[in-house]
Amino acid sequence: MKSKKGFTLAEVLVTLAVIGVVAALTIPTIIQNSQEKQAKTSIKKALSVTNQILSLSIAENGIGGSSVNNSAVLYDIFKDYMKVMVDDSTNYSFTTADGMVYSFYKVNDDIDIPCGNLDNPKTAECLIEIDINGNSGNEVPGTTDSYNDLYYLIIQNNAVVPANGQGDWQPSTVATFRAGISGSSVQIDDVTREAILN
Repeated sequence: MKSKKGFTLAEVLVTLAVIGVVAALTIPTIIQNSQEKQAKTSIKKALSVTNQILSLSIAENGIGGSSVNNSAVLYDIFKDYMKVMVDDSTNYSFTTADGMVYSFYKVNDDIDIPCGNLDNPKTAECLIEIDINGNSGNEVPGTTDSYNDLYYLIIQNNAVVPANGQGDWQPSTVATFRAGISGSSVQIDDVTREAILN
């Protein structure tokens, strides 16, 4: 009589258990790496687009960071050059076709201090908050330690540069942004710099 060759039930179950353990260990890492790459791409895009718009505004209209004296002017510079899908002019923010939400703040709206001629990022007057996934994320700022979905840019010398915080810093208002950027908790963002370089 011929013996049938095949796998026993025990062998199949052991194989499936090993596959399950390997999947449980690797899938979270793969998902995290994918989200980090998506964040890097979005940061690069936002930084590139905002710098191009500021350069265009300066070239075409003579309006750059040194011409901005309130949040409305800052908002208008960028809104005029972007494909806006949802406009929230009362809060100086809009959503673009790629789903990113841009919000614009001039720290001292009532004081005529421009935001573009400052060499020190700690004295920045103009802030751009970018939510890279719209309202679908956890609304946590990316920091020098981690990638998340909120990123902050400042206008410095007619260029847009990253300025996220360290640790759990999060500007809930323009005043807390100013307090953080004046203190030690804000620096030119290593996470965004890493995204730009890599």
